[in-house]
Amino acid sequence: MHTLAAPMHALPLDIMRVLTGGVLFFYFLNALRQAGDFSDPEGLIDHRLSARLFPPTRMSLFQPGMSGWIFRAVQVGACVASVLVVIGYHPRPAAAYLFAAAVSTYRWNVLVAYLDDSIVHLFCLWLLLLPVGHTLNLSDLFDAGAATTAGAWAAATADWSTVTVPGTAPRAFMANMALIYLVAGLYKCSSPMWRGGSAMHAALKMPIARTPDFWTIRHRTFLRIVTHAALILEPLFVLIFLLPANSAAKWALLAAAIVFHAGIIATLKIPYSNALMLAALAIPFAPEIMQGGLRPSESASVAAAAPGNGLAEAAALALVALLAIMSVLQAARAWLRLPGPGQPYSSNGWANPVRALLWLVGIFQSYRLFDWVDARNYHVRYEVWKLSSQRTERVESRALFPDSMRHLLLQSYFIDNIWLQMGAEERQAVRRSLLERHARRFARAHPDAGEIEAVAVVQRITPDNLELTRGEERPLMRFTCAGGRALVRFPDDPDLTA
Repeated sequence: MHTLAAPMHALPLDIMRVLTGGVLFFYFLNALRQAGDFSDPEGLIDHRLSARLFPPTRMSLFQPGMSGWIFRAVQVGACVASVLVVIGYHPRPAAAYLFAAAVSTYRWNVLVAYLDDSIVHLFCLWLLLLPVGHTLNLSDLFDAGAATTAGAWAAATADWSTVTVPGTAPRAFMANMALIYLVAGLYKCSSPMWRGGSAMHAALKMPIARTPDFWTIRHRTFLRIVTHAALILEPLFVLIFLLPANSAAKWALLAAAIVFHAGIIATLKIPYSNALMLAALAIPFAPEIMQGGLRPSESASVAAAAPGNGLAEAAALALVALLAIMSVLQAARAWLRLPGPGQPYSSNGWANPVRALLWLVGIFQSYRLFDWVDARNYHVRYEVWKLSSQRTERVESRALFPDSMRHLLLQSYFIDNIWLQMGAEERQAVRRSLLERHARRFARAHPDAGEIEAVAVVQRITPDNLELTRGEERPLMRFTCAGGRALVRFPDDPDLTA
């Protein structure tokens, strides 16, 4: 226990805090930008239906019937709180607000919650539990009293380099990061496509990739090497948190982790979680950071450790323990039993009591990352046509079906590639609701566009179909835009519905 609580330098923790705050700012700014499509009552999601299908999501700041300006106000507040985290002004209360905002947002928009949301709200909680804010803050710069900005920075840095904090919560945080790498890496070993070397090629051909049309059969050998490298390296990243300072292996793993996360940011539409995982690496490299010119001078004495927070430290240890137990239970129930197409990605969350307990306090974690590629590797292309008696005119598909990550998650329900527990009737209700709301969104932007037909061209991305030559057309809907309203007809229901 003495080793667990041994003091650590505060500066690397606050480097992580500053980087994390910056990522959170852009995450919540994007949530604000997309509020019209996903949070507003007239957006793409029927939140009354969602709340009825998933009652636990009602544990949120947001409730059906709220006005759209409330959601925007919360996101604006989160952007402000992120700035407070960056500048070190009461960062832990700011983190508490960010956690509440992040949890409420992903529960409100549960149909489009994904990896970024999972990691973001986890980091918000860790900012609340970690002893951050003792260095790298504006108040210390002002208190330094130097005549110039450079002088204030030098004076403050000299003080910051001597500050230490109790190490219990930071070490618990590192255990959580190691758990993410371990579980995600080991689950991939259960995937035939990961073991066979085609998983990355399939992932980069999916709509979640930034440039799915770029990757062709000529990249197969390179992507096979990348796939096997990721399969080997990801569980090895755990050693970053265990190896001694200045170990050659530790530096090599850091370089590999940077390439790993930067490569995902560059190629897939999941930037925030990977940026946060990079920010977290400042903590295991605390000794190297302090030895790299930030340590106190020979004549300076290290300040006494800042006071700890027993409640926060106990919560940090409990959180890691519960996440570890949850992961073991999840593996025991699901190992090698990944659901097939049309089946929910995860079974009833309440069947895992630890996961249910974590949900009650706002934590929703899985760490099963991309092991689903075998069953979920769909490539979908949309064809949208404007119909008339004289001609058929192609319409830009993104005008009806945008291609941001959250939009793509909604569109997965069009082809029953579901990620949540639903029965057949519930899936049908969600599918119809989403298609109708997409049509209404289009009609508001194109009030008198006439009759529109939408078709999805769907195919699986398998090792023998990497060139995507087996597309199957699936009619989605026809609708008529008149006066800014959409009258929708589905293939299995010839009647018009408002």
